[in-house]
Amino acid sequence: MGCCGSKEQQSKIEVPKNKPPGQIQPSDVIVQSNKVGTKRDYKKGELIGTGAFSEVYQALDNKTGKILAIKTVKLQGGKDQIFRTINALKAEIKLLKKLQHKNIIKYYFTEISPDHSYVDIALEYIAQGSLRKVINKVRLDETNVRIYARQILEGIQYLHENKVIHRDIKAANILVDSDGTIKLSDFGTSKVLESEENLIIQNKSLKGTPYWMAPEVCQLKAASFESDIWSFGGVVIEMIGGLPPYADKYGADIEAYELMKKIAQEEKPNYPQQTSMLAKSFLDSIFVAAHLRPTASKLLQHQYVQISDPQTDSEEVGFKQSLDPVPSKRSIGGGTNGNIQDKPINSTYIQQQQLQKQRLDEQRLQKQKEWELALKEELRRKSQKN
Repeated sequence: MGCCGSKEQQSKIEVPKNKPPGQIQPSDVIVQSNKVGTKRDYKKGELIGTGAFSEVYQALDNKTGKILAIKTVKLQGGKDQIFRTINALKAEIKLLKKLQHKNIIKYYFTEISPDHSYVDIALEYIAQGSLRKVINKVRLDETNVRIYARQILEGIQYLHENKVIHRDIKAANILVDSDGTIKLSDFGTSKVLESEENLIIQNKSLKGTPYWMAPEVCQLKAASFESDIWSFGGVVIEMIGGLPPYADKYGADIEAYELMKKIAQEEKPNYPQQTSMLAKSFLDSIFVAAHLRPTASKLLQHQYVQISDPQTDSEEVGFKQSLDPVPSKRSIGGGTNGNIQDKPINSTYIQQQQLQKQRLDEQRLQKQKEWELALKEELRRKSQKN
């Protein structure tokens, strides 16, 4: 399936071309609209996520009544940094506008603040948030893992067919809607290949997160479609056991460089104790040298993900109910004439899970807690050094 761009009126971030990067001021950055008077009328609500350079809010489109996710990226730092941020945003927005697939986050529009201090990117709102958040709340049984794995692969297959390498696939960058639909997100480090011949990206700058990095990426040799496949295997381990790959071995205290050295030696991650034989067969085909790794299309033929209709199966195993409330439009921006309806929360699935799974694998949860605490401590120490 090829990419297709949206025909909606979109705002465009423009940077002056007659000034060198060092002379760019925030006020020089402008947004050109395809049509006069197309400024969007929306209201931000609750903060639902934060990153190193951005924040994500629930928001309400006052015209349509649609609930959105607004990614706010601050234009801060020195002039060169602002220039780099804007160029990175332009590349990400250009890519998001092209991607049209049921397992890829939808892009709606871009707005820049009146004082040119930040950019708002409006995206599809996904009720459950990240797959990492879901994993923290409930233990996924193998059926759920297989359903999610298939959908993630279908998203990756679409990206690769359109010459896009994601380069940072992990549970935190994968979203789960209230009906169990998977959405790949966070394309800030993604790369579009310009030609059929250029199927490998040389790593002039490191992209990705160490726990999910492929050996060739850690060796600073090359990143390719196969690198995404390795990272995907790490997500499967994450879904099965609740921890990122290698976290059971090294925790979060290990320095990123030390972990990368171990992965660079093509050290495979351990599989969680509860991994089935079928899952082991699936993972064994992934954690091999890059030239031996199957494509996403080939992996979709593996018995582990042979599910005829992921959407139907998701409903059958209970994901039609929400883990979290679908936000009310009134809680975000007051009343609206939009056609969205408030949906009551049905917690039947959660209650059934609690009754059916009295014992949630306490050892796994304890390890997960220790890993998260250690990671927070490591981030605190690094912030103090800076």
